[in-house]
Amino acid sequence: MVALLAGSAVLACFGACGVALLRRVPALDPNEALVYGVPLGWAVASLALLVVACATGLHAWLVVLLGLACAGVAWSARGTLRWSRPHALGGFALVVLAAFALRWLLFWGTAFPLEADGLWASQLSLWGDGAQHLGDITSFAYGGNFPPHHPRFPGHAFNYHYLAALTSAALVKVGMTPWAALALHSFFGSVFIALAVFVFGRRLGLGPGPAATALLLFVLGGGLGWWGRLAGHEVTNLRWLNMFFALLAPQRGLIYGVPLGLLVLRLLAKRSFVAAGAVAALLPYAHLGTFLTLALLTPILFLAFPSRRWLGFFGTWVLLGAPQILLQQAGSASAASAIRWLPGWVAPPDPWIIFWLKNLGAFAPLLVLALFVRSGLPDASRRLLLAFQPLFLVANLVVFQPWDWDNTKILMWWYLASCFLVAALFAWMWKLGPATLVRPAIATVVLTMTMSGVLENLDQARGKQRHLLLTTEEIDVARRVRALTPRHALFVVGLQHNHPVPVLSGRRVLMGYGGWLWSQGIDYKRREADVRSIYALAPEAPVLIERYGVAYVVIGPDERKSFGVDPEAWRARYPSILKTDSYEIFSVAPSPGATGATRAPASTAGSR
Repeated sequence: MVALLAGSAVLACFGACGVALLRRVPALDPNEALVYGVPLGWAVASLALLVVACATGLHAWLVVLLGLACAGVAWSARGTLRWSRPHALGGFALVVLAAFALRWLLFWGTAFPLEADGLWASQLSLWGDGAQHLGDITSFAYGGNFPPHHPRFPGHAFNYHYLAALTSAALVKVGMTPWAALALHSFFGSVFIALAVFVFGRRLGLGPGPAATALLLFVLGGGLGWWGRLAGHEVTNLRWLNMFFALLAPQRGLIYGVPLGLLVLRLLAKRSFVAAGAVAALLPYAHLGTFLTLALLTPILFLAFPSRRWLGFFGTWVLLGAPQILLQQAGSASAASAIRWLPGWVAPPDPWIIFWLKNLGAFAPLLVLALFVRSGLPDASRRLLLAFQPLFLVANLVVFQPWDWDNTKILMWWYLASCFLVAALFAWMWKLGPATLVRPAIATVVLTMTMSGVLENLDQARGKQRHLLLTTEEIDVARRVRALTPRHALFVVGLQHNHPVPVLSGRRVLMGYGGWLWSQGIDYKRREADVRSIYALAPEAPVLIERYGVAYVVIGPDERKSFGVDPEAWRARYPSILKTDSYEIFSVAPSPGATGATRAPASTAGSR
């Protein structure tokens, strides 16, 4: 409980700083300053933490001092901080927001339950992506990964938006477990995503009810999968999945990407171009998908709202953001190198129109209608939302990352804008008569568009998507690795995504799960062959160990299964430093004079 309170206090102090900063922007009202300011404060404080930690390392005292400094900034602006009266939300909107907050409290409160047999993930995407996020968090909290190097592919730039992981690592430093820190940060992040969407909808000119309806469609929307379940047959090729479980929950960069992206759009709408450029410049480390989306969207917005003052936005964005991109990518190949032409996106074997009708259900024809019915939105708001529509066309013609499905990170923004348009259409239709026919019909249609999300929530709440992430033995292995080995030691481990060493020990591994590396544009084939040679104790194995600067080799269930490792051969050649029922770790530390591709970063890190 003490650790939970400490972690919550850190998030509160970091967030209060952002609220105080936005209260100095005249274009925003107090509600906007709150819902955008808290995630902004988290991001700004975490970037400051990154800079200082590169010189001092990440320590509890540093997190506390930074939190106190943020609290001091907020205290100095306390006279300007206020919040609207709750009844201004409207009854329906208040129920929707409260229901989501309660649902996410239950979801994130049990997201990673620690039980007698190990650490579980309560939902499939958390079992998949959660392992990477825990590895990023522990690399900062336990591995001293400053300046950041790729923890799963040393020698390569850490070309990933890892700012959310650094925020959670700060919570670990004040006493939380990595999985509890991840869950706490994600819970508050989910709530502020919802608030940001709702407040943005209100500023577009939607009433509280329509803004809450747009939020419902965004969070619970899905295709016709529900129909297949009720009819007793599967609807195939469903690739547009529920937004929360497919993106908002597992892809933690969106904790910053959604609120900061909406803040940029709000500042642009208020003609605060320089401020918008400064916020957009935070995105390289916060969420690269939103950074890319704004790069595609803002030229369209310039055509829709022409002004010479756009030079202030683009100039500020480039001036502040370009150095971050160059530093983050460090001249290495990245996911952007996989851009390619792919008309139809992932629709085949379905015809393109049929694919989207299955994946969007009633939302698709309603959106087409909303594009032509003005539905009472202010002209400027309508033009803003229509400017998002070309993103749909672009994402259905061009793939921007190695994994074609990752175009959803762009399509998410098209979908959010479209949810506002459809909600405005519903608000217009709601006033048509006869009410006894129109309003029940609208409620039924909304139910069909959210049923897939509701059913997935029910499945998750009933425990149907639980997966064991790490066994109790594996958690203990990670703990003992932290206790027995230097924090910058390099390990060779198996390539499973949930290996205990890269997930919980904070130690670097020569190569991690290939699926993540591939999706980040890393060509890992040569190194995978080297890992196999090391495990086979091939003639070149000692040379490879020396070249890479490997200190320890792990042999466990995955290594024996995937590589056919012979533990007896390893025991005959190298000393064992740790042995459990399923795992054994061997010391293969190279001679002090060893050099190589990954040796230099390790030595540099070790000298701090």
